Amino acid sequence: MDNISAHKLRQLNREEAKKSIKRDAKALIKEYINQYPMQSPCELQHHYEAINQLLEEKFDTAQKFQLARRGFLEFIRDYNKAHQIYLDEPVVPILATRERLIINYDWFVNGRAVADSGATMIEVWQRKRRFSVNDLVEGLLYCSIIYGGINDIDVLKALYDWIFDERRIYQINMPATDKKSGMERLAVIALGVPDDNYGCAADESESLKRFADYIPDDMSLCFLYALKDKELNTAKIKPFNTIINDISKTLKLTNKDSERPQHSLLIKYANNHWRQLEGSLIDGALAVVKQGDIKTTDLPTDKLIRYNQEVINKNPEPLKWSELFDASYQASIKSNSQSSTINYPSFSKNLIKELQDALKLTRNAAISTITTLKTDTSQPNAVRLLSWALSLLDDHSIRLNTISKYVGCIGRDWLMLTMDEDIDQWEGADFEEIYEQIIQSKVKDGRKFSVLCKSSEFDDMFSGIDDDDNATGKKLSHLNCLKDSQKFTYGRLRAFHDHQRMYFDASYVHFPWGNNRQVVKAEMISPRVYRAMKSYIQTSELEIEQKQLCFIVLALAYRTGMRINEIIGIKVNDITDIGVINGQVTEVPKIILKPNGYRRLKSSSAKRVIPIDSLFKGDELQQFIAFYYQQKRLKRNYLFSQGSGDQPLPSVFFSNMMKMIWDRLLITHGFTFHSLRHTAISQLALVLSGSPLARVMTDYDTAHSDAIVSAVLANNKEKGMWFGLASLAGHLTPDTTFEYYIHTAHLLAGWQMSKAKLAMPITVFEMVTGIAYQTVNRQDDRAYAASTKQVHLDKMRGYLISKVANKSILFDDNRTLANTDYEQNTLNDAVGTQLSIFIHPKVYDVIALLEELQKTSVDR
Repeated sequence: MDNISAHKLRQLNREEAKKSIKRDAKALIKEYINQYPMQSPCELQHHYEAINQLLEEKFDTAQKFQLARRGFLEFIRDYNKAHQIYLDEPVVPILATRERLIINYDWFVNGRAVADSGATMIEVWQRKRRFSVNDLVEGLLYCSIIYGGINDIDVLKALYDWIFDERRIYQINMPATDKKSGMERLAVIALGVPDDNYGCAADESESLKRFADYIPDDMSLCFLYALKDKELNTAKIKPFNTIINDISKTLKLTNKDSERPQHSLLIKYANNHWRQLEGSLIDGALAVVKQGDIKTTDLPTDKLIRYNQEVINKNPEPLKWSELFDASYQASIKSNSQSSTINYPSFSKNLIKELQDALKLTRNAAISTITTLKTDTSQPNAVRLLSWALSLLDDHSIRLNTISKYVGCIGRDWLMLTMDEDIDQWEGADFEEIYEQIIQSKVKDGRKFSVLCKSSEFDDMFSGIDDDDNATGKKLSHLNCLKDSQKFTYGRLRAFHDHQRMYFDASYVHFPWGNNRQVVKAEMISPRVYRAMKSYIQTSELEIEQKQLCFIVLALAYRTGMRINEIIGIKVNDITDIGVINGQVTEVPKIILKPNGYRRLKSSSAKRVIPIDSLFKGDELQQFIAFYYQQKRLKRNYLFSQGSGDQPLPSVFFSNMMKMIWDRLLITHGFTFHSLRHTAISQLALVLSGSPLARVMTDYDTAHSDAIVSAVLANNKEKGMWFGLASLAGHLTPDTTFEYYIHTAHLLAGWQMSKAKLAMPITVFEMVTGIAYQTVNRQDDRAYAASTKQVHLDKMRGYLISKVANKSILFDDNRTLANTDYEQNTLNDAVGTQLSIFIHPKVYDVIALLEELQKTSVDR
């Protein structure tokens, strides 16, 4: 009892200390305001900076300063209420916390025991007279865990199920990283993992599946070779959990619950061994992927097999300029161009606070107050939110504090993300994009914290500063914490959108995010398809300037991974480092992405610089520079515009262009404009890592890859390549990049681990594979080391793969056509020019020339 009393006393003392700091801060702020009244709104920033300086000097620790800033927030709220004004609310800073340790005491102790088990297992194998089928399956799983890095229990189970299927193994041939070998060969096992909450929609059903392309290590290859002609079925082979339990017993490793093998020491701490293998290049981020701590999916198996081997239609229907503006081409595509920019009044950051204050009154008073707010507000986003709140108030079965929680759950995010937007013109895709951001922004949502950390992560201890119960000193219930989840947010967004459909004629939206479901559309456009698209544009029935515009749009989307709205909103003034600078001609263009009326950036991290000069190939860069000079000479505001250039081409043009090209070139496909973003990020992951996979999955050569690495990682060397890639993609952390956009992570991790130098005693090698010393020596006289009586398995890899893998080779159509220039046949273009309903671009060249002549004449 005394302990309980002492605990309560300490808690009360801590709370009183916090209140005391806030009181001191409020007193300091009050003294400042009495001396310097805040009269003019234009001086508000000056006053806030001065107050912040006072608080920094008075409260010298991070925790005290944060509490002082919270007191500042409460003071401004009380000041607004007392004086009936709406001063902007200051932000409470978030404290950075220590990095969560991945390598800790248990990792060293238990990991050392697992690492030492490798020698024990070799001794067990050496004592065997022969290997039974069960022994071979057991050996395959053990090697896949210890040497292959499969510590994701679901992927490991998928491998176990794979051995009872067709056991299809693919192979990849790519240039070797060392100059001694001409070709490097890898085996690939495409595994599909059913997942309730994350993955690709494999069919029309609700089930999801994520894909992991496993590159087996050299030890596992030996057991795969031994199993290649064996007929296996579940009646002969021990169950998966039994195999893991038996291995743990053999190696004297703890496995407390045989029904939950993921908690066994063997699987939990195997990374202690394979992360430190000699020669292995596995990095920290991909080690986390191999362990299953961050979700990512490779391409579905059928798309992986077809990648770079697609059947291209040799006689497609020619592309015409006018049909690119046909809004009826695809039912789901509607024109989304904005006729004009709506001038809204200044956005009130306190609208949610006013709304929640009104909901503390009686129901009738709340209805009256919110109706007044709705009348005074002309912003469509605020009107829709207030209308929804009023409709909830009409239902007397819903309590007012419940409505307050509903509005607080999504209100702030909704108002912030839709600020200055013409929502009446929105399509379903626009709503989906905003709703997805709101759902994923929730912290207490059951998902893991960011696994890939920088030097620190952010503490959410004080994130609930706007909660009214908390502000009044009431203790937060666990029910409130549980309700602040993705599932709860999902339900509120669905109800809110149903209201918008009923009263504001909003478009239909498909909600795939229930129960924390993350649906990924894993698509990649291969270099073969990209080359065909470029060629198709060149041979289309378009004028030269029109071809040039289409070509540059395609190159931008394919090389940079920019979103469609980001490309649409590019202004000529957004392009830097091109033209005459300081008396010298500079042509190393870069695009600075920042928000404007036609480009809504998803977050502050979406503001970034795109190094066009490094990402584009020579022919693409040449066309881009020429097009830029043309648009600047014509004094157009937007890069992709015609006529006066005051507004860009409509979004339907960009969507139609890609969709029509794919429809006419490919027999079947599931590509959308967003697939180009997936492609660029996945391919750049290979390029930035320096993997030879980039030579067979992209059209970048070694020199170009080096230039990209230098440009993209210029400001991210300390953070690492994954944060550099996330920064280029416009993501705050690599977690989102891995989960949604990188579809080459497992392949890349497998290649990095394939560099490990593994060896096996010749006696064990012969017993497992049946391959005698003479065959080993015939394949490579360096494979067998007589001094240690070990077989260096990397020297036998090619031989083993040739025996177990399919003869067809993945990605083999990429013949390094990296430097194929885009040629413009002016004569043929002139002959094929068709009459168009649009004004010929040359008209504006003439107008620009006449304007210059007139200006020169006036000056004279």
